Amino acid sequence: MALQESPLQTGAEIFVERHGFQLPAVYSDFASEYAAATTGVGVHDASYMGRLKATGEDGLDLLNRMSTNKVVDLASGEGAVTVLTTDRGRIIDVLGVVNQGDHVILLTSPGRQQAVIDWLDKYTIMEDLVIEDVTAETTMLALIGPDAGDLLGRSPSQLPQDSLTSRSLSLAGTDVLAVEQPLGSLSRYWLICAPDAAAGLWQHLTDNGAIPIGATAMDAVRVNFGVPEYGPELGEPYNPLEAGLIGSVDFTKGCYIGQEVIARLDSYKKVQKYLVSLSFDTESTVSPGLELL
Repeated sequence: MALQESPLQTGAEIFVERHGFQLPAVYSDFASEYAAATTGVGVHDASYMGRLKATGEDGLDLLNRMSTNKVVDLASGEGAVTVLTTDRGRIIDVLGVVNQGDHVILLTSPGRQQAVIDWLDKYTIMEDLVIEDVTAETTMLALIGPDAGDLLGRSPSQLPQDSLTSRSLSLAGTDVLAVEQPLGSLSRYWLICAPDAAAGLWQHLTDNGAIPIGATAMDAVRVNFGVPEYGPELGEPYNPLEAGLIGSVDFTKGCYIGQEVIARLDSYKKVQKYLVSLSFDTESTVSPGLELL
């Protein structure tokens, strides 16, 4: 995979294990990487995210019947975030659904590809649908920050404009699928390409001003901009309403796996706990997993 190759790790001296990979923790320094992502533009190798390819006429219909959001009417180039839930309304994964016309790309949380495939296969009977894990066959970079769109060198009309809409671009001679998905209020584009083109694309982006961002700064940006991740904040102990994912729940579209539980929680105001963000003063010593009570 691309993120195991040295060209995308040049300059990194400290590494951290995340999602089964050794990822650069810091390329230059935390402060400048965080500033690039929040005030300029940065690039992060996000190839550890899962990518599935769903082929067949019934892909969107099955997803619509098995997840929280309405995706059946997505046109080619459109996309949506939806939550795959158990029959008890618990989170299996949060999916990015990207319709490419002749197939659908599903963006999964790191390491959740097989769980998603197994759950969809369980309910695939007569449907025309084949799902492949193409994570190892592709590279995905995250171009993030207020200046991300400018760096792509396209006018706004040539770039995807809504969450999980997509366009095919040519960057530095490389065929790239650009998928727009903000990180909270920050502009972010997923750039998906062939692994053998990743180093050239990375070089093109950094030559044009993108600052490489390691895992430490990327985690800090994600948390500070209020975007939960599977594992630290999301998972099967929780339902979408507890996790603040109500924007990815369509209460009018009809039945899906877990719909009855989620609808009842909403109708009768039975949600008893919520995911929240806590802030501490700079002198406090806190770390992930610390018990607060």
